[in-house]
Formats: sequence, structure tokens, C-alpha cells
Amino acid sequence: MSTKQIFPLSKLTEAIENAINRYCSKVVWVKAEIVKLNHYPQTGHCYPDLVEKRDGKIVAELRGNIWKTNFEIINEKFRSVLNEDLRDDMTVVVQATVTFHSVYGLALNILDIDPEYTLGELAKQRAAAIKKLTAEGIFGANKNLLLPKLPKTIAIISVNSSKGYQDFLNVIENNPWGYQFHCKLFPAILQGERAVLTITAQLKRIKKHKKVFDAVAIIRGGGGEIGLSCYDNYDLAREVAQFPLPVLTGIGHSTNETVSELVSFQSFITPTKIAEFLLQEFHNFSQPLKENIQKISLGANLLFERQETQLERVSSSFRFLSTKVIDREKNKHFNFGRIMAMETKNIFKQETSALKNVATSVEHLSPKNILKRGFSITRKDGKVVTDAAVLAEGSLVETEFFSGKASAEIKNINIK
Repeated sequence: MSTKQIFPLSKLTEAIENAINRYCSKVVWVKAEIVKLNHYPQTGHCYPDLVEKRDGKIVAELRGNIWKTNFEIINEKFRSVLNEDLRDDMTVVVQATVTFHSVYGLALNILDIDPEYTLGELAKQRAAAIKKLTAEGIFGANKNLLLPKLPKTIAIISVNSSKGYQDFLNVIENNPWGYQFHCKLFPAILQGERAVLTITAQLKRIKKHKKVFDAVAIIRGGGGEIGLSCYDNYDLAREVAQFPLPVLTGIGHSTNETVSELVSFQSFITPTKIAEFLLQEFHNFSQPLKENIQKISLGANLLFERQETQLERVSSSFRFLSTKVIDREKNKHFNFGRIMAMETKNIFKQETSALKNVATSVEHLSPKNILKRGFSITRKDGKVVTDAAVLAEGSLVETEFFSGKASAEIKNINIK
């Protein structure tokens, strides 16, 4: 019976290390996707998780090592070529050697990374996103929306500590015309792959309250042109393109626009430019309004002055006519009074003359004048006797003459 040969684990790992170092130590170029960068700022070293995917499934996986000095050189190259830091979820071509450590295991010791390849991959992704959005007929959907004449209520996707956000608020809040806006911050990560998830999530949140807002502003500032490839992401661009409110983008760069900017209602180089645009929209509405108010006020004042002048003329004419009418009426009343006085005097004279005639007639017909002409009045029991039939023989009567009276007894009555 043979005796088992037992090796310490260190001997086995040492043998593997010797074999790999002997046969796999040459420098090779490897294409892989960085799932997680695992950069440690304290040491400056980086330990990326590298995978190869096929039809969305991982078919190979290996850990990498990028020592501090190499990482600084590689990252600077990425900044200069891609305007990006090396980050998670990047497809890269790395120059590396295969190493094996008895404690840490198998790894790729990365010496260099070609940023041009990654740039090409990002360009392909960008072109693919534009092509897909165009084919779906939604590339210009957000641009076709209408921005209100007075965009007062703005939903802002940014970070409170972002310099761009603070610059935006400073311009809005300290505008010289005193225009008032209502801004609501929806915090999100603004660069890297996590930016896609958080910005998309906030857009969906704002969509639930779309009736409250006039527009959405995606604001990023202070980071230069680093970390912008996330805005070429198809999912984020699609959310922006189909958003029901106008989306204004100000993510702080001056090179080619990202896909999200291309499909937005309007893109701006900086957040400050968005603020200036909103103020200009306000000004475009308010300035003609102010001018019209001034015109209306001036026209009203002129009309009032014109009407006041006309009223004064009418009033003067009325006073003149009134004076003439009053004078004329006074004259009429004066003349009428004179005529009435004259007529009354004539009537009075006529009536006085008539009254005198009546008085004369009455005077002529008075009993004294009648008695004076030889007539007499006979009374029986104080009553004037005009008919002999009322007398009887022996009746006592009294006869009145012009001068004196006489009493008599009736002896004989002769009735004809």
C-alpha cells in the first residue's frame, strides 16, 4: 500500500505561482468590463473587478491590480482623452501580466489602459442611443412641448452642495427686476453610472406632480467636463425625451452635447445660462406688459384731459347759455309783470267805473230818492203793502213819505 504524499497549501500555491510566472508572465492586452473599480484613496491603489459578458451573462471574471503610480498615470490619460475618470461600468482594453499570490490569488497586474478604445466604445453607445431614439420617433418629443410664457415653478435635479446649483439660485434670487420663482430641489447623483439611476428616479418622481411644475432643470456644475458619459445613456435620454414637461439641461461643458442634452427642450452650457434664460422669458412677457400699461395709462390720461377740456367747454357754454336764458326769462317776467300791472290797473279802472255806475243806479233806486219824487211806502204790521187784497176794512196802516209818516184806518178797499 502506497503512502499518500501530502503537501502544505503554501507549497501548492508556490508551485502555481512558479508555473504562472514561468509561462504566463508575458505582457498581454485584454478586453474586459470594469464592474467595480475599488479605488482606495488612502493608499491610492485600485483593485478592479473585471468581467466578460456574453448575452448579458458573465462568462469570465478576474480581479485586477493597479498600483498607485500606474493608476494616477492611467486616470490622467482618461481625463485628457475622454474627459472622464476611470470608473465603474467601463469597457476597457488593459495591458497586463497575469500574477498569482499565495494569499491574494490570481490577478491581472494592470500596467496600462488604452483610453482610445474606451472612447470608441462610448461613441458607439452614444450613436446607438441616438439611432434608437430616432427610430422610436421620440428624439424630438420634448422639444415639441410648449414652455409657459411665465415659467415660475421649476423642479431642479441637482445637489444642494453643487456650485452650479448655487450659481443658478444666486442669479434667480438676486435678479434686478424682482421676478419671483418657486424652485424645488430633487437631489440626485450627477455623474457616473449611479447618476443614470438617481436622475431617472427623480424624473419619475417629478412626473407624478407634473401639474405643479412648469419645467424641469437638470443642473450640474463645478465638475468641468468630467463624468459626462452617463448623459449619453439610452435609458436616461429616453426618460428626458418622453418627459411631459420641458426639460432644461445645464451640465457644465462646452464640447459636443450629450444625448440627454440633444433630446431635451433646450440645453445650456452652464446652470447660470438656464437662470438667465428663465429671467429673459419672464422679461419678454413683463416688458411688453409694462409698456402696454404705460401706453394705456398715458392714453387714459390724455383721454381724461381731453374729456376734461371738452367738459369745461360744455360747462362754459352751458353757463353762457344759462345766463342768456336766465336774462331772457328775467326780461320776459319783467315785461309780463309790467303788462300785468298795466292790465290790472286798466281792469281796476274799468271795474271802478262800472262800480260807480252801479252805485249811481243804486242811489237812484234807493227808497229815499223814490220817496223824494213823490212816492210813498205803506206798511201793515211793519210789512210793505203791495196788494190791496191783504188789507181789510178797519186795518191800521202806516204810510211813509219823503218827509214824515202818517197812520190811517182803512175805510174802503177797491180791488181791480
